[in-house]
Amino acid sequence: MSAQKLNQKTIAVIGLGYVGLPLAVEFGKQRDVIGFDINEARVAALRAGRDQTLECSAAELQEAVHLRYSHQLEDLAEARSSSSQYRPLSIRLTAPI
Repeated sequence: MSAQKLNQKTIAVIGLGYVGLPLAVEFGKQRDVIGFDINEARVAALRAGRDQTLECSAAELQEAVHLRYSHQLEDLAEARSSSSQYRPLSIRLTAPI
């Protein structure tokens, strides 16, 4: 797959907490991004332009014109690579206790 085609792929950011949301917002300013979280209320608030954790301002959320939010697993399929050369990368981010 060429670099140009790779740049046209949708990115999925799983978990819209204090690390995932700012990452999704920054990518979403330039590229198609699916911001996924299992918390339906969190997704609804972000769709309404509100981040209750205050990681991102309403203006920052609005600037991410290529970002959409979902709690539906099926939506993640859009970010899947059709090439076996590119496999999904999973990184688990945890907060210190």
